[in-house]
Amino acid sequence: MVAARDLEDGTAGGTGAGTLSGGDVPPGGQLTDAAAPQCPDPSHAGSRVRRRGLRASAAGTRQRFECLPETGKRHFFTTPAAGAVEAGRSPRQRCPDPWHADARVQGRGTRTTKAGTWRRFRCTRPDGSSHFFQVLASAAGTQLTSLDRPPGCPEHAVSKVTRQGVYGRGATKRQRYRCVPADGTAPHTFTPPLAREAVEVGVESCTTCDELLSPHRGALTGARHTPWTLALYARALNELSMGASYAAVSLMMREYRDRASRHLLEHHGGGALLDGQATGAAQSYTAAQGKSAWHLAADLVEQYAPLLWRPVEQQMRDRDRQQRAANDQQLAAAPNAALATPITWLLDEQPVILSGRRRRGQQRRLERNQWSLLVVVEVRWHPAEDPMSYPRREYRLRLARAYPRANEQAWRLVLDELGERPDFIVADNAEAISNAVTKQYGAGVVGLVPSLFHIQRNLRDALRKLPGATTKLEGRTVLVPELAKHLDVLARDELLNLGPADWTRWWDDLIGAVATLPAPVTGVLEQRRIYEPRVAAALPILARQPQLPASNAAVENRIRHALEPFLDNRKQLYRNLARTNFLLDLAVARAQGAFTDLDEVTRLLREDNEAAGGWAPAPRTLADAQPPQRAEGEPPPVYSSLLNPLLVAALAEQRLTQPPVRQQDGQQGGQQSGGRP
Repeated sequence: MVAARDLEDGTAGGTGAGTLSGGDVPPGGQLTDAAAPQCPDPSHAGSRVRRRGLRASAAGTRQRFECLPETGKRHFFTTPAAGAVEAGRSPRQRCPDPWHADARVQGRGTRTTKAGTWRRFRCTRPDGSSHFFQVLASAAGTQLTSLDRPPGCPEHAVSKVTRQGVYGRGATKRQRYRCVPADGTAPHTFTPPLAREAVEVGVESCTTCDELLSPHRGALTGARHTPWTLALYARALNELSMGASYAAVSLMMREYRDRASRHLLEHHGGGALLDGQATGAAQSYTAAQGKSAWHLAADLVEQYAPLLWRPVEQQMRDRDRQQRAANDQQLAAAPNAALATPITWLLDEQPVILSGRRRRGQQRRLERNQWSLLVVVEVRWHPAEDPMSYPRREYRLRLARAYPRANEQAWRLVLDELGERPDFIVADNAEAISNAVTKQYGAGVVGLVPSLFHIQRNLRDALRKLPGATTKLEGRTVLVPELAKHLDVLARDELLNLGPADWTRWWDDLIGAVATLPAPVTGVLEQRRIYEPRVAAALPILARQPQLPASNAAVENRIRHALEPFLDNRKQLYRNLARTNFLLDLAVARAQGAFTDLDEVTRLLREDNEAAGGWAPAPRTLADAQPPQRAEGEPPPVYSSLLNPLLVAALAEQRLTQPPVRQQDGQQGGQQSGGRP
């Protein structure tokens, strides 16, 4: 690092105590005794001196040295750094080419253009070779050099490329280039696969490093024949991943595109008076623009959400595959062992009920439409600071899918898309989920833990409807003390103290308490049929794996914070199943950290479009085919793939081609062995 700093000073070939050549620096970056200055202390003559970095001071940059005498304590001293800038003097200009750090730079006058005054320099290498370069300095001190290279011609590898004007208007001006081939063929103009916006040299600067922009480094366009930049694409996809509406993101994109014309209108006048002949009713400009612009953001989702989702999905699959192999190896050695980091998923569904519509025609009746949001949250395990403590849980979105129905086939599609087999699944007591888990992985292969929170809530709600089961407490309707105390046992710590006989007795006591109200026990008997065997099978799992969650409340939390923004005031507008799932992929990708670095998002978009010659993926290929128009006067029929319940069965028949996993002879179920394969 010391040698690199010295080379950057541009003082190679000069004289002085602090000047170094490449051969004076031994391995490790320390100076030899011959290259270092003598210690100013006369008693330390001949002592070893080594460099210790640069230090800024009021007099300029100074070089810091450490003296290591044979006798006595070591100490530090400073000298003026070689090539350092003294206070009040202009810095010495260096060649912008990093390979010319050993060159001598001399001024050769100035040249004035419409961009400003360029200072001209000559760079001379030790071997006698030389070249010229120019530097344009802004008022803030940032510099632009003339050595920035234009893009190469895609047709001629050896050619001279120069700027050849711009094309486009306003904020969509693009830089054009002229190629003069070295083989003598006719010159021609070209633009790179991803063109760059034209740069106002000497005025525009980089928003990241605050340096003047090179004329060859304008903002990259998103694709050919589009007015949007790559950075705008990344920003729009980032906002869509947070739940921003299609219309809001599309209007933001238009605002960015029209910034030049907006500047002319706001700062140079125009349209100040209202025409007295104007007619019509005043309307909302934003609403009108949103109705016509929403497809801009929807097209981005259709074009680039799969591109961003693929690396995220591959990363999650690789992580699950490695964990699956490690857990299988441990269970093969000890079938009843407790896994430290089991693959654990939390499942839940969110019904999305749309407002009813009245059918037009002879029969007028309410029509109720709905679709369902199927959500999977994964548990990431982090070791506790105390090695004797249980691992800590972190919940992240793993998958979110929109289907017309949340039935068994839809959940099998979700589990099939997840890939690897989990060790445990925590879900509510929906029959669709439990049946899908059994058919997808086999009976007893995956440990299924019912959500204790949902069991207690459902029992409490059912008991409140019974006559004589409630009372008033401070104006609130609550269960009578006998029933409320009985339901308090439905907690993890309390249930783990119960054996199979105690759990059966608990239900007997609950039915007896309901009968003494007196109230009908039919509803309680039905809930006992559902909950008693599932909790009895899950109690050994919770006892052996104390770190497992006993409820899927984390799924509801993620739905509320990460997914409900996608539904607020616009859940009735989603119609296309594939595009809606692409949008949900962006939400999951954000939860997995895909939008932490927007520069990485921009890089993915750029590489994909450049590989296609600058062309973006074709948009609007996922449009739902609509039925033919009806007779005049009849309302036009509308088809929505998201509201078609028959589509789930068709997708299941197409994708679920593998037969379900069968349990081998003598193999214990996952509910008894912790997810043994």
